[in-house]
Amino acid sequence: MSFIQFRRASFRKLVEGLVQKVRGDAMENDGKDGIERFQDYGFAANPVDGQGLKIDWQGHTIVLRMDRLAERPQLASHEVSVWHKEGHKITLRDGKLIEVECDRYVVNAKESYEVNTKTVTLNASTRSDFNTPVGRFSQKTEVAQLAEVANLTMLAGGTAAMSGGTMNLSNMALNYENTNSAYGGGSMTFNGKDITDTHQHTNVLQGNDQSGPVA
Repeated sequence: MSFIQFRRASFRKLVEGLVQKVRGDAMENDGKDGIERFQDYGFAANPVDGQGLKIDWQGHTIVLRMDRLAERPQLASHEVSVWHKEGHKITLRDGKLIEVECDRYVVNAKESYEVNTKTVTLNASTRSDFNTPVGRFSQKTEVAQLAEVANLTMLAGGTAAMSGGTMNLSNMALNYENTNSAYGGGSMTFNGKDITDTHQHTNVLQGNDQSGPVA
């Protein structure tokens, strides 16, 4: 008669392969190498060492469960976690909250990466880098303090280049100190009057007399 035996066991030296194999020690003089460990589709892990259950039947032994009790996170009721022994993990918490804890987070999406939500908050204590040939904002962009774009430093000087488009300023005070301005081509008006090198004056006189205002 064959008996099915369930036993607690310590597992070590897991070897990856088409089917993982590991050594299991349940009791004294009850150790065995090459115990097979099957996993569910879509879920894979290599704990290397751990604790769990093994089953023996007709000379064949398989791992039924394999855990790492010392590092496994303690969860609240109904919570689920995908975790690593170093402490980084993805946890599904109450309130439809998904929490990711790690030191470095990388997403490799070959075609596209899309987020659909109401608000996005990014809290970076040092800086944020966006390495892309083109950055687009479909509507409005607001800058609370300082904005730097290429060689443009909006609050601390620099160089600004703009080709095409329109810039409208209203209800603003502009202060210039030690500023050299050069204009090449185009037109410039003040209160509707042309003030470029093509403008004309009224009541033109001779000598030191003052002419009339700009035509």
